[in-house]
Amino acid sequence: MLLSGVYNNMKKNIMIILAIVLISSLMLTSCMNYKAYDVEDNANETDEELDLIQEIEEIEKQLEDNDLVEGDEIEDAQVIEEDPVVVVEEEVIIPSMEENTEDLTIIEIDENELVKLNVNIVDPDEDKVTYSFTPPIDKSGEWKTNYGDAGEYYVTLTASDAELTTTREILLVVNRVNVAPEVETLSDLTFDEGDLIEFAPEVSDPNNDAVTVTISEPLASGAFATDHTSAGSYEIFVVASDGELDTETSFMLNIGDVNELPVITGVYDSTINEGETVTIVPEVSDLDGDDLEIKISEPVGDDGFWETDFTDHGEYQITVSVDDGKDVIETTIVLTVEDVNMPPEIVDISLDVDN
Repeated sequence: MLLSGVYNNMKKNIMIILAIVLISSLMLTSCMNYKAYDVEDNANETDEELDLIQEIEEIEKQLEDNDLVEGDEIEDAQVIEEDPVVVVEEEVIIPSMEENTEDLTIIEIDENELVKLNVNIVDPDEDKVTYSFTPPIDKSGEWKTNYGDAGEYYVTLTASDAELTTTREILLVVNRVNVAPEVETLSDLTFDEGDLIEFAPEVSDPNNDAVTVTISEPLASGAFATDHTSAGSYEIFVVASDGELDTETSFMLNIGDVNELPVITGVYDSTINEGETVTIVPEVSDLDGDDLEIKISEPVGDDGFWETDFTDHGEYQITVSVDDGKDVIETTIVLTVEDVNMPPEIVDISLDVDN
């Protein structure tokens, strides 16, 4: 419709211009030929006017043809306008608090500190005013921060006189404060040789950082299978690290000596004849490497040798004992001495002088 109105106005303007041109031409022709006016000239003038009229008619016809074309274009345009219109909603961008800092109060603190906000509110009407904060600030304007609370917090302070309210935005910036890891209190430990010792300290980090724990030998792996050589006292160091700060503590690990008893071999029951020599040579060993004292009961004796006589037949319980200075072990064997009958021996012949 708008295009049609514009076009009609243009058409009217063109018609007016053509009419002005036609009139001007007629007047100019009249002025130039008024002295020589005659019938012949009048006839020529009429012919010129007819030519101009025909030209105007041709222009009008062209304009009408253009009207039809423009009309078709307008109808097409109207058809297009009747098609469903897709409305694209523009994205509404709301300025963030970070961008609007004109009324933003910024307060900076460190982790584990107490936030205590004091406010001064004045009412021109001297009305009673109440105010409140949004979390994490409580109604009294306080917040006890902890390690791990680092970050930015937007808090709104609202003041009201029961009819009107005023708000103010507050940005709390909590700075991170790194704290060294904490290791539980470690007490001295006592075990005996042969025990399996397992150790895992309890470690925590106030900042919830990942913690690496290092333990000195012999508990570096967290477990220690002791043996007969493990007796002694060990200072164990425990280091907990969060990558920036370390915490080191220590305790004593005491492993008591458990005596390994000596072992006796090479002695066993035996049988000999009277007149033979008994030889007992025990084989002893000790895992602790202690000094050993060996004793053999009589009639053999500690040297392990016994020359039997022809009157020594019988059965003997022979005890072999070993003393490592801590414990005494013993073993008993049976020694049998067989009787051997010997012929009488004439030692001497003499005269009996009394007869």
